[in-house]
Amino acid sequence: MDQAVFVELVRALVVEPAASDTISQISNPSGRNLSEERKRRAAWFNGLSADQRANVEYAVADGARAAAFGLFCVLDGARVIENGPSRGHLELRYINAASNTLLASSAADMPTSLHELL
Repeated sequence: MDQAVFVELVRALVVEPAASDTISQISNPSGRNLSEERKRRAAWFNGLSADQRANVEYAVADGARAAAFGLFCVLDGARVIENGPSRGHLELRYINAASNTLLASSAADMPTSLHELL
């Protein structure tokens, strides 16, 4: 697995489902004892015009993508999570029987950053 494949898998298995699951829960919330707030939000969302609904869906999808982008920035070292001269670093590796591939590092000079691929 390389960086591009990993990013595409995160997009397909995390980012897109996060957005669609959020919209699904807004429009048709699950659970037995729904709060009045969730009921009101569902009624509001379901009463939107198609254009308004598309704007909300876009904003939710953009938020899901932004969350993944932020995490990738942390893994890449573009966003520092620890200050000081003796801070550690993060590495993300894909390991199987035949390979050990560095996908991201906040210390190593990676040719491409994950957040740039998203």
